[in-house]
Amino acid sequence: MIILGIIATLATFVFITALFFIFFEKTRKIGIQIAPISLVLALSLFFIMGTLNRESHKSKTEDVTASTESTTEEPMYSEDDEDSDVQSVEDNQKEFNFSLEEFVQTFNEVARDIESNKDIDTTGLSRINKDNIGDFNLNETSDGTVYTREIKKETDDSGGTFTLEAWYDDDQKFYGLHISTFGSDNMASQIGLINTLVVFHSLGIDIKHVNDLLKSEQNTLEVLDGDYLVTLAKIPTMSLIINIEPK
Repeated sequence: MIILGIIATLATFVFITALFFIFFEKTRKIGIQIAPISLVLALSLFFIMGTLNRESHKSKTEDVTASTESTTEEPMYSEDDEDSDVQSVEDNQKEFNFSLEEFVQTFNEVARDIESNKDIDTTGLSRINKDNIGDFNLNETSDGTVYTREIKKETDDSGGTFTLEAWYDDDQKFYGLHISTFGSDNMASQIGLINTLVVFHSLGIDIKHVNDLLKSEQNTLEVLDGDYLVTLAKIPTMSLIINIEPK
């Protein structure tokens, strides 16, 4: 945990340095290249540390509960029981009740509807081209491995970025959507907010959760909305990262 904290701190320092580069014409190109990479690394490490803390707390709570409910009679244990436990853990990983192709279709339909609303600034909004969706990439996490596919990545002239990824387990079950946004002047960049709005509307998630986090003094927020568990985190004035999974 200490090592993760040190690496996350270093990644944050690199990210802040990249921000300074962006403000100078000679180093702007380098800053724009370094900032998103260091940002995603720092946020991912902070998420991993938060997850480990939650799991540790949960484990301690379960140990206390188990010791309270135990009796003097020892239960019988067999290899079949062990196999059953392993299978139940694997089955706990839920997947979305829709395919990536169905999500892309819904996203594009919602984007079209929002573009027709003259009261909404749709600068930076574009449709997802399914032919440009990335290949599977294997990544290591605190819970094992995850396969990711880049669905959409947008940037603007001010240095704002929006990235949307699909996450899969080892069996390539589609179980997560991962959003990261960055703005050189404000983490709530226009290109990030408008694309996040379309993702939330596509899933029926209330966009007010983003506003709640932006206004809050807390840097993380976890909410249940409809069929989804939504986890949000922010680096103040810099970036926003959101994970969406089936609850």
